[in-house]
Amino acid sequence: MGTFYRVHWTESDELTAANAWSSLTGIDRKPGDPSKSQCQMCDGGQGEWTECRHCEALGCGECNGEGGSFTCTNCDGTGWEDCVRGYSCYSQPESLLAYFTNDPGRRGMVPDNERVVIFEGWQADTGFDNEPTAVPERVIETLTWAQFRARYEEDTA
Repeated sequence: MGTFYRVHWTESDELTAANAWSSLTGIDRKPGDPSKSQCQMCDGGQGEWTECRHCEALGCGECNGEGGSFTCTNCDGTGWEDCVRGYSCYSQPESLLAYFTNDPGRRGMVPDNERVVIFEGWQADTGFDNEPTAVPERVIETLTWAQFRARYEEDTA
């Protein structure tokens, strides 16, 4: 169990263990299932032609004699892929500040009135930017980005 810091965007669902799944920013989630996001390797289940690994494209029972398939191998033709378990977050407030202030592409991305949630939970995985992903057990405190910066930028100065 540890303490984690996260910008929890206003449009995000409630911060709960059940909702604690991460995908790439801007990718649609499967309605009613936060553990799935839209597959980025195909168009709704259709992918590139892939030769059957069981018969090396000769045709067998596994591929219905076709020798392969257009079914996406990333999502098995469902159009949805698994998300990473846990919310993207950081275990140190300075790391969260650095993520949103040091990179010119992210600087200014967080409005002053956006929420920062400090929570207790457990690390589940690693996110797309090599940050921890964690599942919350208890919210410790919610601050605005401006309040968070004021508190922790002083600590690092």
